[in-house]
Amino acid sequence: MAYRKFDDPATSRHNDEGKLYPSFPKDAYRRALQGVLNRVLWGGTGGTHGTSLETALGTGATCGINIPLNRYICINGRTGTAAAQDNLRLPDGTQGSGKWVKYLVSVGFGTSGTVTAGNEGASSTAARLPNCPNGKVAVGYLEYNTTSGAYNRYGGGTAGGYNVLSGNIAATCGTVVSWNSLIHMPYDEV
Repeated sequence: MAYRKFDDPATSRHNDEGKLYPSFPKDAYRRALQGVLNRVLWGGTGGTHGTSLETALGTGATCGINIPLNRYICINGRTGTAAAQDNLRLPDGTQGSGKWVKYLVSVGFGTSGTVTAGNEGASSTAARLPNCPNGKVAVGYLEYNTTSGAYNRYGGGTAGGYNVLSGNIAATCGTVVSWNSLIHMPYDEV
């Protein structure tokens, strides 16, 4: 029987080599799976099944973004309804002049819609969608390009100090390039 001195290295081996988690980023896989599996099942009003999901997002009545239809969604295996919502404001901040940003619109159950800003890019392809927040489903995104000045997302427009999509108080500083509907978070960039 062999004895180990107090300063000898441990004889047991660490078994991380055989495990997936230490070798690969677990959070990246979790987000990828959530993005594809958490999805919009159908859209409609009053429980109408099969209404087109292509009903576009649009500008809110006084500020931000409007989701015109209820969405029937699945999040982590649980189904439920996300209500139609109006005036989902963009996150506070400023978008630089001559930049593109993709704003992700996501919903949870009930009236928990939110808008998340992606990075600023010099072109549409350089602007990337942000990660979908946990417990939410991506329902679409807005692509906005500033053309004549920085876009102040707080203090612009007339909605009680919140932003509107037309730009700052004094003048329009950019344009909505496109509205895009989604049924789940894209696995790869769009």
